[in-house]
Amino acid sequence: MTEHIDVLIVGAGLSGVGAASHLRRECPGRSVLILESRSSIGGTWDLFRYPGVRSDSDMFTLGYSFRPWTDPKAIADGESIRNYIDDTVADEGLDSVIRLNHRVTNAEWSSEMARWTVTALQTTGDDYSMDAPPQGETVVFTCSFLSVCSGYYRYDEGFAPTFPGADTFEGRIVHPQHWPVDLDYEGKRVVIIGSGATAVTLVPAMAKAAAHVTMLQRSPTYIAPVASSDRHADRIRRLLPTKLAYGLVRAKNIGYSMLTYQLSRRRPGTMKSILRKAALSTLPEGFDYDKHLTPAYNPWDQRLCVIPDADLFRSISDGRADIVTDSISTLTPTGIELASGATLDADVIVSATGLNILAMGGMTLVVDGRPVDVPTTLTYKGMMLAGVPNFALTIGYTNASWTLKADLVAQYVCRVLKHMSDKGYDTVVPDPPESVSSGDLVSLIDLDAGYVRRGVSQLPRQGAKAPWRLHQNYVRDFRLLRLGRITDDVRFERRRVSVPLAHEGSAFMTIGGLGLRYRITGEGSPILLLHGIGRSLEDWDEQHELLSAHHRVISIDMPGFAWSDRAAGAASLATLAGVLDPFLESVGVAGALPVIGNSLGGAVAMTFAVTHPERVSSLVLVNSVGFGKEVTVALRVLAIKGVGAALARPNPKTSARSAESLFYDKKFATAERIDRSYSLALRPGHTQTLLDVAHELGTIRGVRPQWRESLLGAVRALGIPILVTWGDHDHVLPFLHHDAAVTALPGAEGHVFARTGHMPQIEQSEEFAAVVEEFLARTGSAARTTGVPRAAADSAHSRA
Repeated sequence: MTEHIDVLIVGAGLSGVGAASHLRRECPGRSVLILESRSSIGGTWDLFRYPGVRSDSDMFTLGYSFRPWTDPKAIADGESIRNYIDDTVADEGLDSVIRLNHRVTNAEWSSEMARWTVTALQTTGDDYSMDAPPQGETVVFTCSFLSVCSGYYRYDEGFAPTFPGADTFEGRIVHPQHWPVDLDYEGKRVVIIGSGATAVTLVPAMAKAAAHVTMLQRSPTYIAPVASSDRHADRIRRLLPTKLAYGLVRAKNIGYSMLTYQLSRRRPGTMKSILRKAALSTLPEGFDYDKHLTPAYNPWDQRLCVIPDADLFRSISDGRADIVTDSISTLTPTGIELASGATLDADVIVSATGLNILAMGGMTLVVDGRPVDVPTTLTYKGMMLAGVPNFALTIGYTNASWTLKADLVAQYVCRVLKHMSDKGYDTVVPDPPESVSSGDLVSLIDLDAGYVRRGVSQLPRQGAKAPWRLHQNYVRDFRLLRLGRITDDVRFERRRVSVPLAHEGSAFMTIGGLGLRYRITGEGSPILLLHGIGRSLEDWDEQHELLSAHHRVISIDMPGFAWSDRAAGAASLATLAGVLDPFLESVGVAGALPVIGNSLGGAVAMTFAVTHPERVSSLVLVNSVGFGKEVTVALRVLAIKGVGAALARPNPKTSARSAESLFYDKKFATAERIDRSYSLALRPGHTQTLLDVAHELGTIRGVRPQWRESLLGAVRALGIPILVTWGDHDHVLPFLHHDAAVTALPGAEGHVFARTGHMPQIEQSEEFAAVVEEFLARTGSAARTTGVPRAAADSAHSRA
């Protein structure tokens, strides 16, 4: 069976775990599930295991806003970050909502159902390729909101250019993204190709054991030494409570990173001088700074690389490492021949050449049958996609800590969900004005890095101004996402539910100003079928097929339920039964006929028989209410005013649980029945009628005795044939009520359906039809149609 979740999160890395934590804290009533393609959580911080792997942002801003970073290291190693994520999962109680080895392949949105259908593959381990045919068992989920937190690069492979002569190299070539656990580089010559964050991390880490490490770069990168510990933060943490101290340090570091970025953009010359002075204070005398550490671009055109405690420069000063700026001509058996003619001897070559971009983990999106072309789609507030309902995409900052933006996105999603719940909306869709759609568009990531240039064609676009432009400025984004209006350039909508008239014989008529939906099939003596509380005439579909061979089978959505109009005032047994006489007259039934009622429908049938004895020739009571106080807790709680209204709010998960509770064999709780149940819950008149009847018939202690005793006494006096049927595994009205019914109605016959729940007319449809036919034939209680012919009545009252 398809599993429904309120919010489905793709990715169990830093972003996904944070998003789930915010949802648990701010929207505790919503269900959440995280699907992770790998066999462990942590994302980047679990995948990358190369020597020295660490954050390139301080942990006071890379950590979550709700969880203080207490480790003394401001620049943390990968293991410490993994532990931080693991501890968050444990403390937030997320273990049970994470499904590992579930790789999401596609998601399809249905506006009719206001939900996503998400398909995932159950993979084994982490050895899969995005280019290989999909492997594994398919699993399907549905959700009301989809949040993709899978980052923007490929997990299965990094960028690895083909080097001439690579097949001749006698040593080992490795890529940091998939570091081999058996690599032994102690006492060996290592060449690291690259100049980005990974390369500057690897050099000092490997230099501790290698004979020598060379960082070979085609062009320089700006590198900034920073302190691995924050002495100001340490002082603040000693003086103030943990959460307050964390907030102050976080604010301080946010301000510092913003200042650094703005200084780089507005006064690049000043920033260049600062970086030069910091480097030369540690590098050995005579080091060619201009050649090796002065790029052709300005600071922060590409991400600035940080080195804790100047470890890279110290390795160079100690003679354990060096930087070579040149191009590769070819690899040789013993090393690398450079374009300048120089050679580098190597036993191990590390290709720290970067990432491959992959938007949304490679999954595809389809909205109402239309594929979403992500690279041409506009982003809204840097986190939603134009024209894509109930969807969020987490892309962190490139000029600051990733989590700063991820926190803002998660908190914004919570704001939107609470607004939708408060206002009764089912859908939120970003809708760009024409001036934005036709204006200048740029990539979502505003960096000139090589991996961005290579993968820019896969990323969504952004417009010229907010809310269609990401600021890359935390203060402005905080104001926009945490404090700004959530109604700008978006459509909030309620689900449009269409009235189902597809079944043969379905139609509408108007009686006393009320529109009533009904269905008639077959020829012969008429039978009236009445559904239960919160249900519809579709509960009799199987019996329309089986009984219509010998009968004119009539079913109706009782007033206020399903697609029939609600009468003025509070709904009750009397108002529900009161419409049946004029309804039967309108469809050409003038005499008495058998009435079959399931659950609440049984009580309505008995009420109709008492108030109009000339209309009812016999009763078939199917798991009927009225024979005991015991009833499922869900219906008892609905009887509490206020509380019942809150619990009756439309919720696909509640609809699924409700459908499953009706059957012994859960295969009958089909997706179609669950969707129908949810569709009914979306109709305000239907829900209010349910609450009215629940309050009239019961209390938190169970079904009220007063109306039961009065009604049953009147039914006993009728002296008509009565058949009482029950499923022996009914979890709504317990099986013990069957014997109570036979006892309460002397002369009534009984029949028990084995291994059956609350709806034997569905779960044991053929046996049910046979039992009813035999009862009617034996008691002679079937009637004949008189008055208006069926065809004429249907023609007169049908409406599309």
